[in-house]
Amino acid sequence: MEFLNRMTEVINYIEEHITDDFNLTDVAKIVCCDVYQFGRIFSYVVGISLTEYVRNRRLSLAALELQNGNVKVIDIALKYGYNSPESFARAFREMHGVSPKEAFAKGVTLRMYPCIDFQITIKGVVNMDYQIEEISTIKCVGFSYTVIQAKDAWTNAWEKFIDIPDEKLGGSPDQILACKHHLYRAPLWQIGLAHNLENGDLVMSIGAEDAGGEYPGFDYFEIPAGTWVKFKGKGTMPSGIGALYTKIFTEWLPSSGYEQSMKTSIEIYPPGDSQSEEYTFEIWIPIKKK
Repeated sequence: MEFLNRMTEVINYIEEHITDDFNLTDVAKIVCCDVYQFGRIFSYVVGISLTEYVRNRRLSLAALELQNGNVKVIDIALKYGYNSPESFARAFREMHGVSPKEAFAKGVTLRMYPCIDFQITIKGVVNMDYQIEEISTIKCVGFSYTVIQAKDAWTNAWEKFIDIPDEKLGGSPDQILACKHHLYRAPLWQIGLAHNLENGDLVMSIGAEDAGGEYPGFDYFEIPAGTWVKFKGKGTMPSGIGALYTKIFTEWLPSSGYEQSMKTSIEIYPPGDSQSEEYTFEIWIPIKKK
């Protein structure tokens, strides 16, 4: 019930600030997690990313205002976050199938994306296996970049790793780390780290445990020492990991007596077909007693 109430607060916040350039960090705080974790949870629960949801709601409300008449297309475009009539027209046509000017006509068919209403669903309890461990600092090598939260880019941040130009490293990051340096190895395999900065930006790092060699062109990052709880998940990517994040923050943490101690999370990706329902992975969350 607490989670449903918090998600309802999120939707209410979005509706109240639908024409604002609102802060994603403030939205995530309502559900007591960081923006990366919240992005995973929202996408899993709602079925679309937060960015897409906000865009659909804005275009729905824009259509209503155009239907009411006595407004200028440029004013509506600017009100709902579009810098030019052209970009607004493209997005509007993609959703509604007509141009903003055509929306003025009576009888034209437009599409409404309604505000989400969360309902309680009674379901069987599924056990969650976990391990709480004290770990020392783990040194890692890979690639890091900062995602500016104001650009809403964190929704597909991990995918950016595969788009790093080959010329920067002389090959794809995965190929070099796995084949040249043989760093993708048990027990950590491929490591993904997400860390929120105080200003709301997100530092994303992906790579493997450092084996003490030299790795030109790569960055170094660390898994901080502390108390961590580790969860194993199963399922296709990215929905599987979204499902596990949702269970951690809606089921395990509220009833465990712990809370997240750092704005950091770790994802462990072993070898295998990530599009298989049988694919397994891990999420680590730093914790402390409440």
